[in-house]
Amino acid sequence: MQKSFDSIERARINWHSQCLRVRYGEKVWRLGIDAGFTCPHRSVDRLHGGCRFCASDGNVSAYQKSQTFKSKTSVPNTINANVNASNHIDDGSTIEQQIRRALAFTQRRYKAKAFFLYFQAYTCTNAPVPMLARIYDNAIATFERLYYDAQKQAGMDLQLSNLSKTPLKGIIVSTRPDCFDIAKAELLASYRKQGFEVWVEFGLQSMHEETLALINRGHGIDEFLNAMDIAKKAQLSRTVHLILGLPGESHGSMIETAKFVAQIKPEGLKYHDLHLVKGSAFARSFCSGEIALMHPSRLPALLADCLELMPASTEIMRLSADFRHDETINLHPQVDKHKLARAVEEELAVRDSFQGQRFEFD
Repeated sequence: MQKSFDSIERARINWHSQCLRVRYGEKVWRLGIDAGFTCPHRSVDRLHGGCRFCASDGNVSAYQKSQTFKSKTSVPNTINANVNASNHIDDGSTIEQQIRRALAFTQRRYKAKAFFLYFQAYTCTNAPVPMLARIYDNAIATFERLYYDAQKQAGMDLQLSNLSKTPLKGIIVSTRPDCFDIAKAELLASYRKQGFEVWVEFGLQSMHEETLALINRGHGIDEFLNAMDIAKKAQLSRTVHLILGLPGESHGSMIETAKFVAQIKPEGLKYHDLHLVKGSAFARSFCSGEIALMHPSRLPALLADCLELMPASTEIMRLSADFRHDETINLHPQVDKHKLARAVEEELAVRDSFQGQRFEFD
């Protein structure tokens, strides 16, 4: 009898979604937030600079596209110390609109009951620690107020002070290795002490210095290793982002990156296939004939190769990028993330293999 996808899923890949079900007894949904940050190599208004592959909106969630901060309300780039932060973040009204919208969307469409707040767009530690604390605290308080107000309106009697019953299970902060230090790690660790699960997501993309220079990351491997070490010492859960199909990288190059990351034993991993996002530097390079895209038919075998090298304990959060069709230059039909996941599972099954089968810790 043919196995269901769910049964294959549990056996072959250590899916983050399944791990959350085990920890909390139900599916946990991410509420993506654009808190107004910029990146250290972007302009303060967020309109110029940044990585060559990056979308101009910092890859915020699709359902937040019309609700995120406009350029004039961005958190100031921390390099520009003369900018008055209070002029950019005031009463948190924009974050409130985003949380309200995200809650309504996930509850209406998915009947969601458990959540993470996901500080997603741009570099979400790119501000002084007091400002970060203010942003994170405001978002947590806003979520709980909005959620419990809605429950009361529905006639439910819930105690806001009982954290063990709160639907907010944790926070996720997406950032860069060069915008992370001990003080910021200690701030995030303080939320663990409040009972939240705390993840910090570091964009690495590749272990190869020449690739990092090509894509204009603005940092190197040393900064990444330092940030991962700081996060580990603070007992934060760490996710690494990697991109498959970057210009100039061969199959061997991508396997070397997988082996490099595996030795760090990250708690989480996200794979993205390179997309040509309209308005990005790579989209312009492609139109000029300077770069080419990897064909998506290579992804199942390549991802299976990479996952075999990863620790079995690493939670896999995604295997492909997620863009709307009208946001990218589409040379090939867009990869459906569920179909790709199934194809990778089937590739591993054909090999009688699984995540971690070839993992070796030096």
